[in-house]
Amino acid sequence: MIAIDRGIAARVASNKHRAILLVAGTAVIVGAVVAVVALLVTAPVVAATVGLLVAIAVAGLAWWGSVPLALRLLGADAADPIRHARLFNLVENLGAHAGVPQPELFVVTDGGLNALTMGRSPRHAMLIVTSGLLEQLDRIELEAVLAHELSHIRSDDILTATLAVGLFGVLGGPARAATGRGAGAMAAYLLVPAAAVAGLGLRLSIDRHREEVADAAGVHLTRYPPALVAALEKMQRSGTVISAVTASPATAHLWLGGPLPPPPPTRLGWLTRLFDTHAPLDERIEALREL
Repeated sequence: MIAIDRGIAARVASNKHRAILLVAGTAVIVGAVVAVVALLVTAPVVAATVGLLVAIAVAGLAWWGSVPLALRLLGADAADPIRHARLFNLVENLGAHAGVPQPELFVVTDGGLNALTMGRSPRHAMLIVTSGLLEQLDRIELEAVLAHELSHIRSDDILTATLAVGLFGVLGGPARAATGRGAGAMAAYLLVPAAAVAGLGLRLSIDRHREEVADAAGVHLTRYPPALVAALEKMQRSGTVISAVTASPATAHLWLGGPLPPPPPTRLGWLTRLFDTHAPLDERIEALREL
């Protein structure tokens, strides 16, 4: 029998409460705004009804639509039990030790070294790695990264992060586009206010220290900090940028390391920084060396 970690139990409860508040609060705000706008052209009862329907639609789309949206944007393929046998073996062994249900495994064909987990619950979780990560990390390093990702599932960090894809992350694209040039940038300027609000919402829903907490939890699971240090150092040298998601900033906050190249320096740089939820890898490496 696996003992219940009271710290993990508290984190799971906190993440569930935060997810409910996140969805309900966003739905109410959007519904209220729509109702006020509708009130300008229609009767109060009709405006309130429209606002309520919009709020319900926003909540439903966020709760049930964020996972398929993220999976489509990521372009991941189901991992093959034979071709990716090492991945399956490591996840199965680590999951049994941590008391985490076996997640669905996917691979993104890309040379960048990165990984993520997502889903609405530990029993319906997905773990996604890049082909570059599988190819360049040795067994002990890969085990450390997978332990990090499984700790996200165990603490239910994946719930709020996944919901944030549909609620806030979708406006990360316009935020980056507004820093560029051309017609696309001009059109994105119109969405700057909404993108700024979405960026703030993402900051409030995603703990900036969630990756450092997962680092510590993963190390506690493997009991070998040097392995994760070596993995993060290798990721830092080879790069965590993933070409497959350069057009999908909506999923950027899900990854272990920042998957997007830095935007060009412009006066709207503050807007894209709102969507950056990753602590620098060198800070995380230094923290692990102190364990």
